Amino acid sequence: MATKAEWAERVERWERSGLSAERFARREGYKPKQLYWWRWKLRADRPSQPSPSSLTEAPRFLPVHVVADASIVAPEPIEIALPNGRVVRVRPGFDPATLERVLALAAEETPC
Repeated sequence: MATKAEWAERVERWERSGLSAERFARREGYKPKQLYWWRWKLRADRPSQPSPSSLTEAPRFLPVHVVADASIVAPEPIEIALPNGRVVRVRPGFDPATLERVLALAAEETPC
């Protein structure tokens, strides 16, 4: 049976590996839930103060590549059906102030 120190070393190697718990554990010959449990146990046993190494180490970041969402489609016109039966069709790129005036007129009960 592995000691606490051995599990601490395993958990540290797992976290550095970037692998999922399942993949790392399978490669090492034990169960993923053991990694999770020992990581929890080791963190719970730590003093609440940050370790000196965490104060001196610069944060590590991974590069991010932003990719445009190919599923975005061109905006389509919308239709606004008013209670009086009139329908206002609005195309992309409309002027909000003009739309407000048109809706006010179209909502009136008097014929246009």
